[in-house]
Amino acid sequence: MRNFCLVVIVFLVFPFVDAACEVSGFDPDVMGANIHLREGRFDRAIGLYKKVAKKNPNDVLLTVAMATSYYMKKDYREAVNYLDKTVEMDKTKVQGMLRDYEERVNTKHLKWQIYYNGSVEYSKDDLAKGIELAKKTLGVDDATKVSQSYNLLANLVLKEGKKEEAKGFLMKAIEADKNNIQAYMTLGHASLAERDTENALKYFDEALRIDSSKVEIYELVGQAYLLEKEYDKAIESLEKSLSITGKNPAILYNLMVANYEAKNYDEAIDKGKEVLGLPNVENSVAAKVYNLMGQVYKEKKDYKSVIAVVEEAINKGVNNCDSYSLIAHAYYKLGQTKTSSSWSKKLEECEKNK
Repeated sequence: MRNFCLVVIVFLVFPFVDAACEVSGFDPDVMGANIHLREGRFDRAIGLYKKVAKKNPNDVLLTVAMATSYYMKKDYREAVNYLDKTVEMDKTKVQGMLRDYEERVNTKHLKWQIYYNGSVEYSKDDLAKGIELAKKTLGVDDATKVSQSYNLLANLVLKEGKKEEAKGFLMKAIEADKNNIQAYMTLGHASLAERDTENALKYFDEALRIDSSKVEIYELVGQAYLLEKEYDKAIESLEKSLSITGKNPAILYNLMVANYEAKNYDEAIDKGKEVLGLPNVENSVAAKVYNLMGQVYKEKKDYKSVIAVVEEAINKGVNNCDSYSLIAHAYYKLGQTKTSSSWSKKLEECEKNK
């Protein structure tokens, strides 16, 4: 009977004798800390790990445990500090120990997670450190994660103004994962900013291949076609964007521009009215809409409507210098030269005060 009891006791205790005990021994504080970590009491876990670490300053697994605890607590800087310390102490054991703690907190690629989140956090005030940590994420054995790492590196070096280096990282991101939509989007944005519409459209087409429901892509495709002066295609893409997102001031304004350029003047006015009918439209957007409506009425030679639209903008306080130019021109065309001259002077004052 005695032998039977002994076997039972060993069997019951064994599951709780974890990898931390290999270095720290059967330390009740370590075992308690592991339980706190599993159950989300991160501060209590850290406190116990640190208590044991004072007695065992070279215990590699304790630094892994603390890196994990700080990561779970979302204190990514401290997580990075302890992970770096661990790597310095023993490069060969780190990965196995990390796998043990991945199981504890039910996550994968813990080393990657710590360095990735640490890079994002540090880059807020120390870009060089952020880039250094982002490069440490590249060793992960997961193509999707590698691709995300290159995305991160591209965004960080872009902040340094290194456009070509960023493009290189983004191409590597795509090489690692053909379905990395963010890489295509960033490349498309960059190409559009450089007015390289051919490449912009190519990258946005790839993005649509991955996610054809993404509103932003249709809007950007519309902008690219506007630059190409392919107004019918711009309208088609912007309408698609609008059908997904519902009424949106920026998209409606771009549709207004596309219809104006395509000489669909009545449609342009309708889009402008839709924008102005929306709540909380920014003054800068409202000013552009009023001015473009005035321009449309000017093309239609409806000078009274030009005046009415501009006066409405002025009364609402959303006018700008272009508004004065439009109303001065409209009064001139109506033969009211004195009034036109008065508005022209206001235009001059506005231009001086820019």
